[in-house]
Amino acid sequence: MKDLEQKVAYLRGLAEGLSLKDSKEGRVISEILDVLGSIVEKITFIQEEQDDLEEYVESLDNDLADLENDFYDDDDDDDDDDEDDDEDFIEIECPNCHETVCFDAALLYDNELIEVTCPICDTVVFVSDDDDDLEFEDDDIEDEEEE
Repeated sequence: MKDLEQKVAYLRGLAEGLSLKDSKEGRVISEILDVLGSIVEKITFIQEEQDDLEEYVESLDNDLADLENDFYDDDDDDDDDDEDDDEDFIEIECPNCHETVCFDAALLYDNELIEVTCPICDTVVFVSDDDDDLEFEDDDIEDEEEE
């Protein structure tokens, strides 16, 4: 901005050196230089305001980053718990389409009749009423826990 101020001051000096102050052209040049001076002042003001806004936004960004770290760091600890929750699901391969079907392990011990169907082909892959399947699924759970 100092560069613009210096250039306008240089132009004012050149205009004064021409001794055109009393002529029509001299008045036009003088008014043009006054307008240029006003423009430089406004640009300087806007630049200062912009610098203040950038500093304020950077401060807000840093504060927000601190809050995010505080908030989400606590949630990151819960991610370990989510991995443990995955062990509560049973995976069975559909005999028809060979798609892997997952369901809650609690269904193995439910007293109600529950049928788990493949979401792709609607083939029944598990029935909670069948004792053979129940024992088979218990073996699968033990195998998964050992891995």
